Amino acid sequence: MQPLAWLDSLQGSGIRPGLGRMRALLKALGGPQRAYPSIIVAGTNGKGSTSATLASILDHSGYRTGFYTSPHLVEIRERWSIGGAMIVPPLLDECIEAIHAAGDRIGITPTYFEALTLIAFAAFARAACDVAVLEVGMGGRLDATNVVRPLAALITPIGFDHMEYLGRTIRKIAAEKAGVIHRGTIVLTSNDDPVILEVIERRAAKFGNRFVHVIEEHDTPLAGAFQRRNAGLAVRAARELMPLLPGISEDAIERGVARTRWRGRLEHLRVRGKDIWIDGGHNAHAAAAIAPYLDAHVPRPRLLVFGVMSDKDFGAVVARLFPLFDRVITTEPYPPRSMRADAFEGATPIPDPEEALRAALAAPERSVVVTGSLYLAGAAIAFFDKIAAP
Repeated sequence: MQPLAWLDSLQGSGIRPGLGRMRALLKALGGPQRAYPSIIVAGTNGKGSTSATLASILDHSGYRTGFYTSPHLVEIRERWSIGGAMIVPPLLDECIEAIHAAGDRIGITPTYFEALTLIAFAAFARAACDVAVLEVGMGGRLDATNVVRPLAALITPIGFDHMEYLGRTIRKIAAEKAGVIHRGTIVLTSNDDPVILEVIERRAAKFGNRFVHVIEEHDTPLAGAFQRRNAGLAVRAARELMPLLPGISEDAIERGVARTRWRGRLEHLRVRGKDIWIDGGHNAHAAAAIAPYLDAHVPRPRLLVFGVMSDKDFGAVVARLFPLFDRVITTEPYPPRSMRADAFEGATPIPDPEEALRAALAAPERSVVVTGSLYLAGAAIAFFDKIAAP
C-alpha cells in the first residue's frame, strides 16, 4: 500500500484518548521527539495563529523550526512545516513508512491523529530541526502531542468545545488544556477568566514553574483585533525563551511577526469584483471574536456562506452571526458530519459547497463571508485559488 493510502486508511479510527500507544510507537521509532526541544500550544481558539507567529519568530531567529498544526485546509502537507516550508513529499513518505513498520513490529496501529503527530516528531528529527512548535489537536492532557516536556506551554483563549471529551464546565476544560504543563515548563496564557487563570496557575505552581499572564497586544498582519492578543502571547513567549534560545532578538521578533502568514483566518480576497472573507471559526467563542470585525470592515449588503459540523454548538454561532447578514446560504462542508443545509430557518440551502460558493459569486451582494467550519474554509480557499490561478 502506498504511504499516503495507508495514512488515509486510518481515518475511520476515531478519537481514542490516551498516550500509551504514542509512547510505545515513539519508543519503537527511537524516540525522535527527544532530538530537539519543543514548545506546545493549547487552547480553544487562536492556537494556530499563535503557533504560526511563534514559529515565524523562531525561523527569523535563525533556528531551523519544525511546526506542526491541524487541521489542514487544502493540502495535507500544510500540517508539517520545516524552516517555513511545507514538508517535501519524499520525507513525508519516508516517515509514514517508518511509522507503519514500527506499528507492525509492536502490534499497534495508531489512530489517524496519532499517526499525523508521529510524522511530525519523526520528520523534525530527520530534518535536523533545532526546535519544534506543536499545536495541540484537542484538549491537552491526553492529546497525542503531550508526550514532550516542553520548554514553554502557551494556552490561548479557552471556551466550550469538544465537551463530550473535555467536560461540561469551563473548569474541567481548562484542566484538560493545562495538562500540557510539565515540570520545567514556562507557562504563558492570554486567558482572562479568573476560573481558567486559577486552574492554569495552580498547575504551574505544582511544578514550581514560571507563570506569565499575558495581557499585552502586538501588531500583526493577521486580520481581527483578537489577533493582536494572539500575537502578544507569541511575542511574550519568544522574550521569555531568550535565555534558552539566545538567537531570539527584538529584531527577529519584529520580522517574524510581520512575515506571519495564516490562511483561512479572516483572510480577505478580491475575486471577480467581490470582496470575500474566509474564516475557519467553528464555535461560539470564535463567532464572538470575529463579529466586531465583520461589523466594522465588511460593507453591506453582506452575504454569508455558512456550514458547520453537527457536533458543534451551532445554535450560539448562528445567533451571533446570522443577524449581521442580509442573506445566508447554508451548505454541508463535510457530510455526513455536517449539519444539514436545510436545517437553518431563513437561509437558502445549497448542500454542495462548490455550488454554494458559485452561487455566492453570482449573487448581487458585493461582500461575501464564508465561515462556520475549517472544512468550509479549506473548500473556499481551494475554490477561489483555482479561479484566481492564471
